[in-house]
Amino acid sequence: MRPPSRPRIHVVLAVATFATLGVAGGMVWEPTEPPIFSLLELLDPVRLLDTFLSGVPYAVWVLAILGAHEMGHYVACRLYGIPATLPFFLPGIPPLGSFGAVIRIRGPIPDRRALFDVAAAGPIAGFAVTLPVLVFGVLQAQPFVPSPGVDPGSAVKLGEPVLLSLLQRFMSEPGELAVNAWIGAGWVGLLVTSLNLFPVGQLDGGHAAYAWSRRMHTVLARATLVALLGVVVAQIVVFRQFPFYVVWLAILLWMRDRHPRLFDEATPLGAGRKVVAVLLAIIFALSFILVPIYID
Repeated sequence: MRPPSRPRIHVVLAVATFATLGVAGGMVWEPTEPPIFSLLELLDPVRLLDTFLSGVPYAVWVLAILGAHEMGHYVACRLYGIPATLPFFLPGIPPLGSFGAVIRIRGPIPDRRALFDVAAAGPIAGFAVTLPVLVFGVLQAQPFVPSPGVDPGSAVKLGEPVLLSLLQRFMSEPGELAVNAWIGAGWVGLLVTSLNLFPVGQLDGGHAAYAWSRRMHTVLARATLVALLGVVVAQIVVFRQFPFYVVWLAILLWMRDRHPRLFDEATPLGAGRKVVAVLLAIIFALSFILVPIYID
């Protein structure tokens, strides 16, 4: 049975998310002049409109990345006849402007191959959009110049995913780059991708691990929790930063190694899909950010 179609909810949420992304983009990623440092300043309608218009490129690309990720899941579900909803976009607040997007799967997943394909389609589709956006952002980026009157020693900065570091090394001049809308959107895309690929519970990475084997899912989920606890401790003790992943660690502890059984768990995954699983692990490694936000 297909889920009831409620397109109005999807459209309203998408429009609302586009609006909050635009405001976040104008405040953080393509700031207006003079910059806005407080949400209270947005009470001025003219400032609000200018801020939103400045952030439209960021909003467009983040929405495209989130949409590609969730539509990857949706299309895979449709190919297997699994009932699922269209994406629900979730509005948010600065600095990101969105809490992501989700689809609801409203039917059983028949076997390990279907589970793996549905899980892998989202991160791969999202990464396929993120990569060219990030490349373009690096090519367009200008050298970073501190704002007048701002102490550079107390600036809030973004941690670099491995992929962004590699792109900057091979595609730009040495030195720190100023963040633009495309780098910001790509950064968000990598963050979303890495969070979803943690091999825990029913995250995309957890589904992929379970599709490989129940034992692998259990081992990886428990090892991931220990490793993430180490990252949180390192963020506090070594880097002396706010432990960004502490909330995610709490969520993963709730998920743990729990995963619903499939109707058919005997059908082998196959060599081809195991190669794709290795690709997902590489995407996770390229996307992971050890300290996403820090004060220099």
